Amino acid sequence: MVKYFFTSIAALAMTLAAVQAKLQGYPPADKVPSVTSAEVKAWLKEIDLKGAPDVPIAKAAPGEPPTCNKKQLPNECHWTCYDCAADDITACPRANTWGVTFDDGPTEATPRLLDYLKSKSLKASFFLIGSNVAALPEYVKREVAEGHHLASHTWSHTALTTLTNEQIVAEMKWTEKAVLEATGLRLKYMRPPYGDINNRVRFVLKKLGYIVVDWTGDAFDTNDWNPNLSDSKKVSLMTKSLDKYVAGKRTKGFYMLEHDQSDATVNLAPKLLPLGLARNITMANIPMCQ
Repeated sequence: MVKYFFTSIAALAMTLAAVQAKLQGYPPADKVPSVTSAEVKAWLKEIDLKGAPDVPIAKAAPGEPPTCNKKQLPNECHWTCYDCAADDITACPRANTWGVTFDDGPTEATPRLLDYLKSKSLKASFFLIGSNVAALPEYVKREVAEGHHLASHTWSHTALTTLTNEQIVAEMKWTEKAVLEATGLRLKYMRPPYGDINNRVRFVLKKLGYIVVDWTGDAFDTNDWNPNLSDSKKVSLMTKSLDKYVAGKRTKGFYMLEHDQSDATVNLAPKLLPLGLARNITMANIPMCQ
């Protein structure tokens, strides 16, 4: 169940110089933060990382999730490769409910998505990339003002199983700082980039107080990120998934994987969300689901 989609750029229509100007006091955009900065050293002193599962650090090409091993390692419980979710949330507990989530924002495409959601009175959860928040805090402020829910998607959108425990802390805490400074809010939920999580990563995230929310498997991945599929094909795939869901018992809801990372992904949302509305599926963000 490996997911290959592109990392969001900090702000699609901004020059690099403009982005870096807004990031003063923060690590570079879209790069794993250093663990030797004064801020990270202070955060690490507050966290006891002893006892983390002895799961090796994975290897991956930049901007991609790690390659799956042929066989799962003991005590690994890797969700992306082996569908092992442990106690991650993978479904909305409410019956007949579409958990509306968007990853990788904010970007310059986000306001158009917010306009659409407002026109339909829909509330979503936004899994935010920290460096994007620091570059475009005004869009995150708008998300809060319009009743949406915020969650973490790390600072740089790097596969977490490829990072050390200390680097995971840096990814999460810098994102916390950016969101707190933009909105005054503290985050409770997170989604790992690429859905890449194992028991070692879970251990660190729990030490930081996070609840992990994945999506409800391949059937509820919109593929909006995939440039090799046409929009009509993506709509067709989601139509089949929703028809199968509606034909079942619907005792639980689902979390859909969507993105506000680009114009292309945002353009697809008004084609997909009406599929749920037409089938009388309730649309909800994470707090409404839980």
